[in-house]
Amino acid sequence: MVNDPNVRFHDVQRREIVTELVTKEGYKTLAVEKTVPGGSTKRILLLNKVDAQRLKTALEEYLNTVYASEISGMAGTLSPADMVELFGEDDD
Repeated sequence: MVNDPNVRFHDVQRREIVTELVTKEGYKTLAVEKTVPGGSTKRILLLNKVDAQRLKTALEEYLNTVYASEISGMAGTLSPADMVELFGEDDD
């Protein structure tokens, strides 16, 4: 089974984020976009395989840090509303 590269989620700032595999002239990239009013999207990132690997490394490091804090009992979980209050809504 092939994983679908088109993923949708809401980030901390309540933006709907969409990923899409984009192929141009045989080259594949991963577009990371946010939805904007009216249903269209605005590109945030366009990643090649090297960029995607670096982002994966950063995400894994982040998750390892968060999980370690949770296991040690040093971190609590914030609600979505608390996250928005702490980090703010989308500036765009």
